[in-house]
This record gives sequence, structure tokens and C-alpha cells, in this order.
Amino acid sequence: MTLQEELQINIVMSNYNQRSGSYSSGYDYLFLDNLSDSPYVNLFRNDLKNLKIKTKDKTECKLLYIPAYESQSSAILVRIPTGKISQTTKLLLDVHDKSTTFSSTLTIGGDVLMFDANSDTYSQFFMNYSGLSSNNDSTDGGKFLRVRFVPSIDGSSPTGLITTSASGQSLANNRVTVARFKRINGNVSVNDNATYHGTTTGCVMMQSDFNLTIYQEDLKSTSINFGGSKSYCMFTGAETLLMASSFDAYSSGSDDEGNWKKYHIHGRAGTGTSNTSDYLEGFMRDNPTKIYQNDYNEVSISPEWYLTDEFEEYNYVDLKWLLIFPSPLFAANGIPQVSVTQRQTKTGIRLYKGEHEYPKAYKGSTLLWDANDESLENTGLYIPDKIINHDWDWVF
Repeated sequence: MTLQEELQINIVMSNYNQRSGSYSSGYDYLFLDNLSDSPYVNLFRNDLKNLKIKTKDKTECKLLYIPAYESQSSAILVRIPTGKISQTTKLLLDVHDKSTTFSSTLTIGGDVLMFDANSDTYSQFFMNYSGLSSNNDSTDGGKFLRVRFVPSIDGSSPTGLITTSASGQSLANNRVTVARFKRINGNVSVNDNATYHGTTTGCVMMQSDFNLTIYQEDLKSTSINFGGSKSYCMFTGAETLLMASSFDAYSSGSDDEGNWKKYHIHGRAGTGTSNTSDYLEGFMRDNPTKIYQNDYNEVSISPEWYLTDEFEEYNYVDLKWLLIFPSPLFAANGIPQVSVTQRQTKTGIRLYKGEHEYPKAYKGSTLLWDANDESLENTGLYIPDKIINHDWDWVF
């Protein structure tokens, strides 16, 4: 296995809040779907299979590989230790020879849930009803799951796709849902916090494309439940839908109904995570509602209504795979901007006061004035602004 190139993945988040390592077993997850958009695509191959991703201290990250499909490029889910994430995270990207074999090293289950229509039985992941069918897919020799809207007047069966294994993740952990479709057209709702009868607060997206109004007005829009709406952010044909929601508690208490919290709620829906992806978002600040729920419920994908009075054209979607994972790198903190560059050469300085060396005097580009690791007392270590303001990669 020959190393061809050492590159660097640069992740920039505009509103990042560092958390404790107790979140999600000490790991964060980042969905990378735009590596092949970089200037170094000739090194990657189309399927990205010859890559390894490491932290800057050479700790190898576990990866879940997702192959390309029709117009949708391949993608990778990366598991990164919590302590290695900051507002400007840099990961090392090792590009190996084209003969390198690759298998996913990130295990499905627990934090990360995934349904793959090519290999998984849908009854293991979703409620079974008459509107589901597994179909052969000529594109890749696999299968896709067709979800058709079948009205249930008496409520005895679901009217859309609803998972049976996604409940239990903490609301505080945020939730990211990525779905790749062979076909998603017309009137579809997606809810990342759904219950069988009714619904609870979550990131709910509704796509409307129909012409049934009294004035024969053509409606074409995508919206989420916190006020975001776009008339041109539509999902048509082979598309990847990425939804993220964040529940950040600002108040809590107890009453006769139990323990409750009030949340800032933020949701995003879009066509991916790359810098050029279209998206919409909504934000509900200081939500006054007492929410007694602590965990996310299931994920639902439901065809709704019809395009025309023929009642056929847009009342189904075809699903290739569904990926669910918790991550604070999306939602309230915004979708990160990801770029690939040549690996940067490290530059830095060593800090001394007398014979004492201060290896932790900097964190990022911020000087820690209380640089004494034991007492945290001010050591009198003052450095000129021209050094303080330089964005050193390291200081030791």
C-alpha cells in the first residue's frame, strides 16, 4: 500500500461551542460528501476508497464508506474523538495507491444507525405496511425501497415510512438524518422525531409540488417547521437529503407531569453538506413550551397528497439508504465548511520564563495568561501582540 499524497481536511464552524467528552461516548461524527469536489479529485478516484483520515496527532479515525449512486457522489462518515474537534479543525487525509482495498471500519449500531436497501431487510428497520415494497435497481444491481402513500382511515397502519429502531438518542446530542433517494418528488414530509400517532417537536420538513388549488396555482416549495421556506430548494429524482436538528436547553424544572425542559430549537434541511449545497433553516429561540421528552423518537418519511387528480404521479418515494447519527457539528452550529488543501507545514515557538517551559501556554491562537499548569496563577508571561495574534499551529 503506497502513500501517494498527504492532504489536509479543513473544517470551519462559524458558531462552535466546545462540549465535554461525555457526549456520545467521547466521539463526534462528521459527514463528508464533497471530497470529490476538491482540486485533488484526481488523487481520490471516484469511489474514495483509497483514503485514510487521521487527527493531527496521527490518531486514525474510523470511517463508514457510502458508495456513489447515480448523480450522487460517494461519501464518508468520520468518527472523531471529541477532544480533537475545535472551531477550526484540521484532519490529515492520506491518499493511497489505487489498488488499496477498503472496508468500513465504523460499526453500525449504537450511535450510528443505517438502513441500506441493497442488503438490509426493511422489516428490521421500519414498520411494515401495505405501502412498502422492495424493488430491483438496475443502476447498481441492488435494490431500493418504495414507500407509497396508502391512506389509513382507521389508523390501523402507518401512511408513510417510519423507523422502529431510532428512538433513545438524547435530545441534547442533536440528530442528523441523511437519506439518499433514487426518487423523491412532489409532496413529502420528513420528521426526525416522529411518533406513530401524531408527532412531537423535531425538525420536520415538508416538500410541496402540486396544482390542486381552487385557482389552479402551481405550488412548489420546501419548508421546515421553524419558519424556513424556499421555493427553489426542491428534491427531485436521485437526491441526498440531509436534515439536522438541535435542542439546546435554556430552562428546566418539574411539575405534576414530571421533569421538563425548554429549548432553543434549530433545524436545517438541504441537499448535502458541501459549501455549494442548497439548504433552508429555521430557529425557534426561547421556546416557551415545556417539553417532558428527553430522547428523540423515530424518523419518518411520508409521501403526502397528490400532484394531480390522477392521484398517482407523486405519491411515492424510492429510498436507497438512511443514515442517522448524533452530531453537534451541524444544526445550531451550522453546517461546517469543509475544504481539502495540501498538508500545511507546522510553524511554532517555544515559550520559557527563566528555565521553566510552558508547553500549554497557547490553545489554538489564544494565549492562556494563567500559564502555570499547577496553580493557574498569572506568571507574568506577556508576549508582544505580533506574536499573540499569529495563528500558530503549535506552541511548545
